[in-house]
Amino acid sequence: MRLIVVSGHSGAGKSIALRVLEDLGYYCVDNLPVNLLDAFVHSIADSKQNVAVSIDIRNIPKKLKELTGTLEQLKTELDVTVLFLDANKETLLKRY
Repeated sequence: MRLIVVSGHSGAGKSIALRVLEDLGYYCVDNLPVNLLDAFVHSIADSKQNVAVSIDIRNIPKKLKELTGTLEQLKTELDVTVLFLDANKETLLKRY
């Protein structure tokens, strides 16, 4: 099973990235809380389906150690890729 974790600033394209991954056959979950990542991944591990989740950056600063620990543990079991999407201020302002 492959896990792609998509994060980034609001408006940087996380939802669009998830839609592309869904088109590629990934099972996608948008805005998964950090504290549910490990349980979610283990609940679907038997399906062997590739998974992509987005995590809102606003949830990360308070729980950075929790996220880092969870990702390190998952990397021992799965093929994990982390994508962080960013955009410059001008682009973000145009989107809102």
